[in-house]
Amino acid sequence: MVAHYNYYEAPRSRPIPMTEVERMFERYGPKYRWLVTLTVLLGLVALGMSITIVNVATPYIKGQFGMSASQVQWLSTGFLAATTVSLLIAPWLVRRFGQRYTYVGLLTVFVFASLLGGLSTGMTTIIMARIIQGAMTGVIRPVALEALFNVFPPGSRGMATAMYGMSLGLPLTLASVVGGYLIEHYNWRYVFYIVLPICGVAMVMGWLFLPDRENSGPVPRLDWVGAATLFTSIFAILAAIANGQRWGWYSSDVVTLVVISGALAVFFVAWVRLHPAPILDLEIFKSKGFLAGSIVLFLFGGAFYGVMYLLPQFMDQVLGYSPITSGLLFTPSTLVLGVLVPLVGRLSDRISSYWLTIPGLTCAAIGVYRMSLADWHVSFDSLALSMATLSVAMASVPPPTLSRSISALPARLIGYGSGAINFALQLGGAFGTVSLVAMLDRRTLAHGTAIVHAQTAGNTATRSAMTYFSHAASHLGVSAVYRGPVARYLMGRVDTAWATILAYQDGFLMVVVALLAIMPPAFLLSRWGQAANS
Repeated sequence: MVAHYNYYEAPRSRPIPMTEVERMFERYGPKYRWLVTLTVLLGLVALGMSITIVNVATPYIKGQFGMSASQVQWLSTGFLAATTVSLLIAPWLVRRFGQRYTYVGLLTVFVFASLLGGLSTGMTTIIMARIIQGAMTGVIRPVALEALFNVFPPGSRGMATAMYGMSLGLPLTLASVVGGYLIEHYNWRYVFYIVLPICGVAMVMGWLFLPDRENSGPVPRLDWVGAATLFTSIFAILAAIANGQRWGWYSSDVVTLVVISGALAVFFVAWVRLHPAPILDLEIFKSKGFLAGSIVLFLFGGAFYGVMYLLPQFMDQVLGYSPITSGLLFTPSTLVLGVLVPLVGRLSDRISSYWLTIPGLTCAAIGVYRMSLADWHVSFDSLALSMATLSVAMASVPPPTLSRSISALPARLIGYGSGAINFALQLGGAFGTVSLVAMLDRRTLAHGTAIVHAQTAGNTATRSAMTYFSHAASHLGVSAVYRGPVARYLMGRVDTAWATILAYQDGFLMVVVALLAIMPPAFLLSRWGQAANS
């Protein structure tokens, strides 16, 4: 796919045919770029909400269908794997069908998958619906990003990527609020239905305002071998990480999955080097600016999606918040994004990107570090402030990173780059989420074991707690014979709660480390991106 840069000039006679984008500008005038922006943002918000809104409903889905912990995790693992790989198919789809048919088509399939999920009567159906939703969510991102790049001139792409960045962060926070309300007042099936009206409007606008396919010669066949190989490799490693603690890290199942994933990854690299039209052109990584940007977004995706997994679980398991209360905690974050995104869009075209990304990452590290200090005494306002501080990074890191990374590529590789840079973000999110799931299981067990070993007769705190629980049992009318067992039971519940709290604190600290690790490549991206554009 080739970007066109002269469409925003006044129409004039020319010896070469007009492109589809230029024809649309001629028809609608300067307002066309904002019509395209609104069109793709509607689709991004609708499909982006599906990433986290179902997470709010997961406990209820689990209870409805009697799913085990290992079964319910496929709702997220399948979605993440499908989202990650489908990102790379988008360039071929646009070349084959054009932006209009690709955009409307993927929304149509997403609507079908949402209806399938909402009407599901069994585990297999709802997991399949989530995988299809994930695939369509992956495809829309590079399609939308390329559509924005095609209608904004190079000097204004900071605003375009800022709007795009907002469409990645806003749905995640908005979904928590909306999902909590739907669960509390209706039931879990409505989380699949809520975005359908937005999809309908986006489909109509996409049909009216997105360009048709450019007549630029024959389209190469899709690299099905590369797509299937990459999907299987990612799915296998995510499954190994997600189930490692439960199955045993050195069990035959986990080892087999790791070996399969590694072997397929090696085959994939060899395959795309030989294929004339690969699903991923590795030449994009020869650009130092693009490589640095990919590293930044991979780590940032892991950190941000990790927090979006940890925090709702912490509020549910430790604090006992209702779904709607948990959702309301993200409201200040949504306001922060709304205020900062336009400002970042204006600044990112005028100043070096590290003046935006480094302060944003610093705010994020501070916000997540505050979360790592939380226990069952933390206030709602404290957590809301921490999440709002983190959201500063969501407004200030992805937009300039996307803009500088893709601008470092030659025009003929922008299509591959838009898919690959989103692939890096989503892959980081997938690895970050499943790694934190595994880490939580492991650290909960480790902390629980340590706490139990510390409960000795000589431990003053243990004796004091046992005495307190015994007196409490006495006041409740428990017979003297049973006060000791009741006290030990209550002591066990407290130990389990603290083991869980400490594990979550470890998880938040792990995210802080990831955020600090982003700073060096973010700084290098700014320098290398300037060199590439000079």
